[in-house]
Formats: sequence, structure tokens, C-alpha cells
Amino acid sequence: MRKDRLREIHTLSVIMSAEELFEAKGYEATSIDDIAYRTGISKSTLYVYFKSKQLIWDSIVCKYMELLLEDARKAAESKGSFENRYYKLCFDIADKFEAHPMFYKATLGAISMDMDQEIYKKIYDIGEQTNEEIARFIRSGIEEGKVRKDIDIYPAVIMMWSSISGIISMAIDKEEYLKMRFNTSKKEYLRKAFKMLLEGMV
Repeated sequence: MRKDRLREIHTLSVIMSAEELFEAKGYEATSIDDIAYRTGISKSTLYVYFKSKQLIWDSIVCKYMELLLEDARKAAESKGSFENRYYKLCFDIADKFEAHPMFYKATLGAISMDMDQEIYKKIYDIGEQTNEEIARFIRSGIEEGKVRKDIDIYPAVIMMWSSISGIISMAIDKEEYLKMRFNTSKKEYLRKAFKMLLEGMV
């Protein structure tokens, strides 16, 4: 029991230290030695918990995917109109991307399908749960008469999730361009883009 607790403490410490380093220096510039030093453990001890830097990175990405799952679940379960829940979901995700763009953008990228690694099983399961919560959310919009009845649910889930994330990612990267070219703030652009996406489901 004590050994399991120690493992948990070390694992969390490695993830927290690595997260800070990745955000400060970037993935490529951060070494296993850096992470071990910041964590306060030896490199050999670190390798007991994580076999590679990539596995540490993917464990952090998994943590952020869990937060997105919680947002999706809240959208599906909370009270209020579909439209209000939709905009809350969009802007909650936008706030997360703004705070930690490196890791939230990574949730959009390719993830290993090596199911021999527990972290990739977990990531896959979280992704599937998130899809189900978004499907539940869309169905609530159908019931409310805000989403058309003939919509193909699961393609709509992927389209909606990727579109919301893509809109946010682009707005963050192109904020200065939006101001200069269209004289619009990032928040104004997001609201317009989210509105157009919603109208496509009606």
C-alpha cells in the first residue's frame, strides 16, 4: 500500500514538473534530465514510472482531455436552453485553450493506438466518453427543436468537436490578424464563428 502511494506521488510530481517545463521551454527543448532534476528524483527512478518523454507528454495531454470531457458532460447534463449551454461549452473550451494552448492543441493531434500502454487505453476511453457526451448534448438539442431531426449524430459529434477546437485554435494564433484585417476582437470573432457553426445544425 505504501509502495503504491509512493508511486502515485512520484507520478504526479513528474507530470507537474514536466508540464511546467514543457510550457516554459517546449517539448523538444525539455529533456528527461530536466524533468528528473525539477522533480527531485534520479533519472533511473523516473524511468521506473515513465519509459519515455513521449509517455510523460501524453499523460499530461490525457489530463487535459479529462477536463474537456467534464465540459462536455456539463453541457449534456446542465439545465437551461440548448443555445445557452452550447455557448457556455464553446467559451469554457476557449478559456482552457487560452490558458494552456500547447496541451489543448495537442488534444487535436494524432494519439498512439498502442493499447499495450495503459495511458493510450485511457486516452481512447476518454475520447469515446467525450463523444458520447457530445452526442447526448446534440440529442437534447433535437428534443428542444434547436437541432434538425435528420442530423447524423456521430459524424455531427466529430464535426462539432473539431470545429469548435479549430475555431478556437485559429483565433488564438491569428488574434493580431483579426484585429488588423477585420477590426474585430478575438472574442467577437469567436461568437460569430460559434453562431455560424450552430446555425449549420439547425
